[in-house]
Amino acid sequence: MKSVSVLSSLLLGAASVFGAPVTERQVEAPTEFDITKFSANTLPHGTGAFISFDVAIPNTSVSTTCGYSDQSSVSKLPSVSLRACDDPAFEWQFHQDPSQPGTEGRYRVLVTYAYDSPKKVAGFHEWPATEFPLENFGSTVATFYRGEPDFVITNVS
Repeated sequence: MKSVSVLSSLLLGAASVFGAPVTERQVEAPTEFDITKFSANTLPHGTGAFISFDVAIPNTSVSTTCGYSDQSSVSKLPSVSLRACDDPAFEWQFHQDPSQPGTEGRYRVLVTYAYDSPKKVAGFHEWPATEFPLENFGSTVATFYRGEPDFVITNVS
């Protein structure tokens, strides 16, 4: 019994010496997401859509891949409801905003991250519709993302 008490005291003392409080350590919320290899397209001469990208939290080793594919989209990219990335702490969704008179709706990707048990942050990136042109392939058309594949989401909160 004495050895358990002494060992517990040593472990608790070592934790405070190394700066780790006995209670759970607070994790800081990320303030931005680095997105790389963003790609989105529908299939010319077929049915199907593909959206994929990598997301990382700067200055950490935290990263994952997010993706979607279907075999039912024809020429327009679908709205993708909130879904988990390979690391389920990250979730994402994609959609095109409704068009306003004289304009085509903007495209938007939303990324969320659960960083400390119940705590979650989110941020989004948006593009003009011109970054997702409908391209003609003779007897069919398809949508392709033609913007920069790497960008930073800075509005994380």
